[in-house]
Amino acid sequence: MLTELQKLTAQAVVNVFETGTALGDYGKVTLLKGDPGHLTYGRSQTTLASGNLFLLLKAYCEEEGAEMAGALRPFLERTAARDLSLDNDGAFRVLLRQAGLDPVMQEVQDGFFDRVYWLPAVGHATAAGLTTGLGTTVVYDSVVHGGWSRIRARTEERFGTVAALGER
Repeated sequence: MLTELQKLTAQAVVNVFETGTALGDYGKVTLLKGDPGHLTYGRSQTTLASGNLFLLLKAYCEEEGAEMAGALRPFLERTAARDLSLDNDGAFRVLLRQAGLDPVMQEVQDGFFDRVYWLPAVGHATAAGLTTGLGTTVVYDSVVHGGWSRIRARTEERFGTVAALGER
């Protein structure tokens, strides 16, 4: 079982990869050419194409006191439909950046990234026999990117399982 410090360190590593800062950038909106996730948003960058941006925004809009909920609600249907035209919707991107300044959005993102990415990553790491903070960080990063299952399968096919090889 990892300590709270190990969890925060793992999340900080991924936040640096995703937004350039250890605490993450709650209002960061990114669109990288060729990224299959399309528009990405938030502390650890959830994506439009995965449908997780919709889940995050829906959770935020349902929270009492969410400052930008009224402005973002009209975009929920389009994010649910994974409407890729949102990649270049300037008004939407401005609203996302503004929402990232809201302490309610920050709290929603912290809970969201824990539920949707961190806890599954810990489960995958445990199932694979990974027990170190570094091993769990690698799994967490892979879960955030959506490639954990593929990476694990390729690694096991080429090199073997953690049980056979040892974590180090």
